[in-house]
Amino acid sequence: MLQAEQLKIIYEVVNDIRFIYDINRLLNVFLEKICQTIKCEAGSIFLVDNQRDELKLVAAKGAADTLIHSIPFKIGIGICGNVVQSQEAKIVNDPEKEEHFNPAVDTITGFKTQNILCVPMISNGRVIGAIELLNKKDKFNEDDKELVMLTSIQISLVLETSRLYTEILKLKNFTDSILENMPGGFVAIDAYGVITTINPNAARILEVERAVVIGKFLYEAFPHHKEFSDILWDTNQKKKAVNRQETKLLKRDGEPFVFGYSTMIIKERDGNILGSGITFQDLTKIRGGA
Repeated sequence: MLQAEQLKIIYEVVNDIRFIYDINRLLNVFLEKICQTIKCEAGSIFLVDNQRDELKLVAAKGAADTLIHSIPFKIGIGICGNVVQSQEAKIVNDPEKEEHFNPAVDTITGFKTQNILCVPMISNGRVIGAIELLNKKDKFNEDDKELVMLTSIQISLVLETSRLYTEILKLKNFTDSILENMPGGFVAIDAYGVITTINPNAARILEVERAVVIGKFLYEAFPHHKEFSDILWDTNQKKKAVNRQETKLLKRDGEPFVFGYSTMIIKERDGNILGSGITFQDLTKIRGGA
């Protein structure tokens, strides 16, 4: 059972790293602090590489922290590999008698492993890595294991949040790239008629600045194009899209142009309607004049 002093240590460790946004630095700082707290000689943090069925070493502390980066670690092999596979923490105070201990690592690094504490890093029921600590002077105990397990939960949450953020950012960048390179215009509004998206070609055709209209109500954003706003608002209110329509709009200087468009309803996977959108082009040259 963890004592108040140990709970205080957990708070201090987590508090010291909560404002570190670089993941590599965060993991190394965390490892340094947890080694100091447990009073052990060395440690490593591994993340699962499911594509290669391997463990990727992402942080290391100790006499062999340089050489260890050159060693491949397989899931299911060695103490760490076994802990990741079984998803159960393990204390090994006599490595030579442990069937999963891999002495080849000591041979390569020249480091002498005397005892081991290895804890899986789990997020949403899925193992994402492991924390391994080596050579505590007084041998590892259950309180050490519980302390590292609790701090590993916090680190796992940070890593998972970072992973999801990276995936969302990649998806956003991909979507933005599509919109930026569309040959025609695209405008989207939410269920209340507020502009959420407008691509460069839409801004050019409608003669507005993107930064100015984003976040504005449809009719406020396009005061010179009421008919355009009516088309998109009608789709939004009736929740009915139209395809391949044409009409004539006026530019700010009063010159007419042929406006070809299609509208869409924007929904979530569960069918919840988020808003509506419109794709369009200036067809004046194609139609031979307005």
